Amino acid sequence: MKLTRAGALLALILAAVAAAGCSAAAGGDKAGGPAGGPVVLRMASIPWNPSDAPPVADFIRRVSALSRGSIQIKVINQWGLYAPGAEARAVHAVAVGQVDLGWAGSRVFDTIGVPGLAALSAPMLIDSYPLENAVLKSSLPARMLAQLSRVHVAGLAVLGDTLRHPIAVRRPLLAPVDWRGLSIGTYRSGVQEQAIRALGATPVVAFGPNRTHDLATGRIQGFEFDVQRYGHDVPASSARYVTANAVLWPQFDVLFANPARLASLTAQQRGWLRQASQQAAADSVSLVAGQNGPSIRQACALGARFATATSADLTALRTAFIPVYRSLEADPQTSAFIAQIQQLKKATPPGLAPAIPAGCAARQ
Repeated sequence: MKLTRAGALLALILAAVAAAGCSAAAGGDKAGGPAGGPVVLRMASIPWNPSDAPPVADFIRRVSALSRGSIQIKVINQWGLYAPGAEARAVHAVAVGQVDLGWAGSRVFDTIGVPGLAALSAPMLIDSYPLENAVLKSSLPARMLAQLSRVHVAGLAVLGDTLRHPIAVRRPLLAPVDWRGLSIGTYRSGVQEQAIRALGATPVVAFGPNRTHDLATGRIQGFEFDVQRYGHDVPASSARYVTANAVLWPQFDVLFANPARLASLTAQQRGWLRQASQQAAADSVSLVAGQNGPSIRQACALGARFATATSADLTALRTAFIPVYRSLEADPQTSAFIAQIQQLKKATPPGLAPAIPAGCAARQ
């Protein structure tokens, strides 16, 4: 994604905002909407509906509730039409003022000039909901959001989302040997693609309906995904094998705004957005973690089978990922973020292992 002209475009937007402010007395409020009417903020969103990302949907609800409907977020779904660069396009659209707000997975930012957020996707580092919650409560999100100025957007919040597991068509993905020679569906992400290559597999950017199509045609033989969306977004019969105790990385949803549009709001309106984002972030992990058990049972009923990697399998995976960590830690800021997460991991209880229903275990 190219953002080289974003600074100039933002300057033009700022000039337009200043002109709009001068004409506010002629019938427009400070936020740019009709006097006395609600402020409408357009949000770029990748999936078919924000309900596909419950923490984002929660943020939208909170903005409406806190503002008593005086701020309305108009979601533009399927931004980028599931193209490989859809998340990067959402960031760019917000940067240049095509839309006011947006959200994307933290995974994409290392592909557009913000390497520090890659620490959140370091393979097998954040591997439990308690640790994910501890990360959100630390100083890390604020320090990472500050880096978004590099791509000309203002960070609002990092929201915790689901843990991602290996899911495969023919057999469980346990040790690195099981990955070799396969094509694995993922999102556009430097660190995630590098991790898949480290296991001897080929990353293929495929999500949404493209993931389902690529499974049906045999273009991919597995993918990284979460249990909550699995079964809804992907027919469990097309990829039955989930490695239950191998968490590759979590999904984090990053909320961001166009700086000029944000500046055009009143202090109270900006306060509502900040409060809604902070509250949504605080409750995000509990929102998704509570659905893990029911989602496993539902997936099992639909034909999924859950495998358990041995300690030796998990050790082999971590060993394979050593070069990925060396690459990440070449950036000093990313290295500092990883070190802080590792310290949090030492101090955080791992949480309960997922309960697999009787008859739902994969034969290994």
